[in-house]
Amino acid sequence: MNKFFNILTLFFSIFILFSCEPGRAENGDLLFGVNGTSGSGGGGTTVSKKLKSVTVDDGTDVITYSYTYNSDGKLTKLKSSDNSGNYELFYDANKSIDKITVTQSDGSLITTTNFSITYENGKFKEAKGTGSESDGSKFTNNFTAVYTNNKVSKITSKMVGIDSADPTVTYDLYTMTSDLTYSGSNLSNWKYKILMPLVPLPTVEINATMSDYDTHVNPFGLLPEVFNIIAAHFETDTYAVMGFSANNYRKINVVSNADNQNANYVYTYDADGYPTKAVAANLGTLTFQYQ
Repeated sequence: MNKFFNILTLFFSIFILFSCEPGRAENGDLLFGVNGTSGSGGGGTTVSKKLKSVTVDDGTDVITYSYTYNSDGKLTKLKSSDNSGNYELFYDANKSIDKITVTQSDGSLITTTNFSITYENGKFKEAKGTGSESDGSKFTNNFTAVYTNNKVSKITSKMVGIDSADPTVTYDLYTMTSDLTYSGSNLSNWKYKILMPLVPLPTVEINATMSDYDTHVNPFGLLPEVFNIIAAHFETDTYAVMGFSANNYRKINVVSNADNQNANYVYTYDADGYPTKAVAANLGTLTFQYQ
């Protein structure tokens, strides 16, 4: 199954990590009295903006991610310029996200996953995903999340293949877990693990430490928490983690098996305190546009 092998691309994109606001109601609204649209560090601002696009230039490839909103200001679509990952979000009568469809293209192969979202006590509980590929392969991909102090502290996803000849026969493809630790409103540590029973490889573990946060609005903090939970594991060929922080980290250390790497980000901000550019010498440039 092609989607399974695409999981391995995670380790080539692991260092372009960013983060998002941790406290949200089920409809994507922010909690803790933080409105997600106010900049700080430049005297503060009450100017409301939405993320329009993010362009990632790693020195080899340039990919733009474009965001679309409905008349209520809710995110409805994310489209990548290379079609590596396109999202469509659907809302119920209470304006809460109840379905997400993800479509990925890899050459001639198209993978589609439909998620049904459920909540408990106003928090994300589970996303049950059913998927298919254009070659006829079928699978399930289910997510759960744990909250600690109103912040997402653990994400678990499990992908199970379905035998094409006998749909009653299934096989585990992978299980991913992310353990998230915070310092105040910002993510300080992310421990990621992936177990792939069908591949003769040891369990892969990644330990990322983020620090030296600025005091400005995190662009990805403008997006719904439910979207970020799914993207954290599902969209392996863009950002490994779209995070859960109020602000933007300037330093990151990532340890994976015997590999240890560091990166430092330098930000440029607009007059309202929103980042317009993030540059890491060894990783490339991210450019943000708003509407």
